[in-house]
Amino acid sequence: MESKKPWLYNIRSSESFVVIVVSIAIFTDAFIYGMIVPIIPVVLVDRIDGAREEDAQSWVSILLAVYGATLLVGSPLFGWFADRCQHRRFPFVLGLIALGASTLLFVVARSPGVLIIARSLQGLSAAAVWVVGLAIIADNVPQERVGEAMGQTTIALTWGFLLGPIAGGIMFEKVGFYATFIVPTAFIVLEVILRLAMLEVPKPVQDKNPVRSQDVCAPSGSYDTFSRSTSWQTEVTGTEHDFNEQTSLLRSSTPCTENSGSNDQKPATIFHLLRSPRLPLACIATVVMAVVFSALETTIPLHVMDTFGWSSTGVGLILVAPSIPSFAGVQMGRLVSRVGVRIPAAVAFLLSGLVWISMRFVNDGTPFDVGLLACLLVMLGLAIVTVEITSMTEVSQVVVDYETENPGAFGEKSPVAQAYALYNMAFAGGQLLGPILAGGIRIRAGWSAMTLVLGLLCAVTAIPMGLFSGAQSRSVEAEAERDG
Repeated sequence: MESKKPWLYNIRSSESFVVIVVSIAIFTDAFIYGMIVPIIPVVLVDRIDGAREEDAQSWVSILLAVYGATLLVGSPLFGWFADRCQHRRFPFVLGLIALGASTLLFVVARSPGVLIIARSLQGLSAAAVWVVGLAIIADNVPQERVGEAMGQTTIALTWGFLLGPIAGGIMFEKVGFYATFIVPTAFIVLEVILRLAMLEVPKPVQDKNPVRSQDVCAPSGSYDTFSRSTSWQTEVTGTEHDFNEQTSLLRSSTPCTENSGSNDQKPATIFHLLRSPRLPLACIATVVMAVVFSALETTIPLHVMDTFGWSSTGVGLILVAPSIPSFAGVQMGRLVSRVGVRIPAAVAFLLSGLVWISMRFVNDGTPFDVGLLACLLVMLGLAIVTVEITSMTEVSQVVVDYETENPGAFGEKSPVAQAYALYNMAFAGGQLLGPILAGGIRIRAGWSAMTLVLGLLCAVTAIPMGLFSGAQSRSVEAEAERDG
């Protein structure tokens, strides 16, 4: 007798709920990351034993480096771990718990060592939330709507980064140190509850791969981006009912043509995906996009202070401009799903290059220059959002296309989480490289030289994106020899 469905099953397993839960987690991670930025210098001077005011800048740099390092190390670890879990709930919740522990350590820290541990846990949390969260979307959202879903996460990321520092600074001044952490704690608790409520029901196989979709030999309950959608009893309780009992009988009497050679050939891995230029290109695009994003945050504040004579309030307001286009993330995602990633990605990099080169003309404090800078930042924000969405969508599409051309190549597990781990590592690498590149050039060669270098970097990146990204993955006859 079939058991009753879980409470609010249709809502808890819906695509919309999955995207909302992942988006809130990404927003929470970005919000807490940004919220702590304006607080750290004060904490170092007023609360950390032995820290001197003249050493504050050094410790801030160390803490930023620690975050980037743990993000780089944690991304492949969580990607590998998530691809080997039956459900992605555990690594995802583990990341949120790490974020909660990090927040708690920031509150009680009295030594630099505790702050380093806190920042390390924050980097690990970001790795888990991003890698596992994007893999969950790839698992549960049909491929034709993945771009739209990635647009939703882009909105969450952008506004988390934007609102975090603003909220952190205001709350710290108005309500004090301890009360400042009430809001992030509430976000973490809410996200854990939502994640435990969400039911993972992997999307069914696409019709363009009918042989794979009819494969009754696929392991029941396996958590694969391309596995057929199993019964809700298997997803929620881990038990097998009529559906799985029937497929068990079919397995014993029906030869499995798809996986008949699985005992003789090793399953394909993430390294097979790297043989095509598409996944490496998506990572390169992510690095350049992260360089542009971090260079923007590194150089614009100082430039407008020097050029316009603005205070920190003016700086905060002008940095809202590149965040405005994030509201078009969902529409941009739909466009990417409809036309593919090649044209939007190439155009976005060309636009970004044009914007950076044009910024060299913002050299005076006139109203025209202020308006010009605002317009350029809006266009740059649109380019950044587009590249984010195309890169995240391309990572998922590369895995889908490989599985379509090579049915059963991945065995029971597809390396989608590991593919997003590479994406996350690329983003972290760009965040580390951006401030060094942009800041170093601006100090040594000036604002005009810096904008020229960044503009040329973006324009050059548009060439391979327009030639190779988003193309149909190559049909590799040699895949039969991949283990040879």
